[in-house]
Amino acid sequence: MKLCIFTPTFLPLLGGAEVALDNLARQFVAKGHKPVVLAHGEPADLDVPYPVHWYQKPFCHRWFPERIGRHLCNLHEKEHFDLVTTIYGHPTGYAAVRARQRTGVPVVIGSQGGDLYRSSMRRRHRHIWKRIEHAYRNADGLVAISTYMEELVRQINPDPKLIELIPNGLDLDELSQPAERPADYQDTRPFCMSLGNLGPMKGFDDTLEAFARVRDQISPMILLVVGKGKLEDELKQKARDLKLTDDVLFLGQRTDNDKRWLLQNCRFGVIPSLEEGHPLVGLEFLSVGKPVICSTNAAFDCMYDHEVNCLRVEAQQPTQLAQALCRMNGLDLDRMGQISRERAGAFEWSSIADRYLSFFERVIERTSVRRPI
Repeated sequence: MKLCIFTPTFLPLLGGAEVALDNLARQFVAKGHKPVVLAHGEPADLDVPYPVHWYQKPFCHRWFPERIGRHLCNLHEKEHFDLVTTIYGHPTGYAAVRARQRTGVPVVIGSQGGDLYRSSMRRRHRHIWKRIEHAYRNADGLVAISTYMEELVRQINPDPKLIELIPNGLDLDELSQPAERPADYQDTRPFCMSLGNLGPMKGFDDTLEAFARVRDQISPMILLVVGKGKLEDELKQKARDLKLTDDVLFLGQRTDNDKRWLLQNCRFGVIPSLEEGHPLVGLEFLSVGKPVICSTNAAFDCMYDHEVNCLRVEAQQPTQLAQALCRMNGLDLDRMGQISRERAGAFEWSSIADRYLSFFERVIERTSVRRPI
């Protein structure tokens, strides 16, 4: 199968959705298929086992995203794709759907969340939102990465042609490799950890508020905040205001050895997100066999069950979160972590890629039957 992965950006080292795309593309190659990534941006030297093509076009609200479809059409003339898959309905999903009139190639959109979130800025721009609606209503297939994302998709398209729930995946071996304590972190106190993008939807400000309320009760346990993002300075100031600087440590973004060690050695994760698609960080805690405190957002449903391998609280409820922090100390964290580790196998990237490929074949078969001879 010859696939085009059409994406607004593609620098997997930055994390997020691009990590998912990279892992899927690698799996497709390993299974004998031929993925080609088409991404906006300056050409970059990436160590990947598949070709990456770049197109140049500034993204702003005043240009027409279907125009980038010409790059897809031009590449199709050389590569002859069987299927185009995109993340997000805008701009690439909309452009691919419009380009289908010329290429005849079926389009699958698999949102990673940002375009459909209720909190998304795109909803505030009617001209953009109309294009997103058009993309999700006219794609040949849709992939929802969680029950929450399926809910958002069906609000736009209640009766899609084909839709499949396929979660993000993980590399079971990567995070289980031996790791050494980071050279710049020598604190020996037990710790819980918030890991990820320090953005407004992650609820880390609520974590600080909750931790401040119960710090004395859960001492000597401390909180590590690992990641970077636009709220980093604000969160650090909040920690100072709450007089938490001795017990809440900001370690910045960590990768490879440092990230593995921190995941492997934390007592539990704290991820009280306001809104998520299917968080990779949730899978990372699952992979290393750690329980978590997470929100009741449906994005966590297929990974975590309340009082089985996690405690779930409503988002933006620091009081509930504080109570959960206290409760975790009295639970059998080893047993909860064992359940998490057992569940992790269902999300291994190879099996997730198989589900994508099976769905792609269904889409291709359906569109070939529908297409006039």
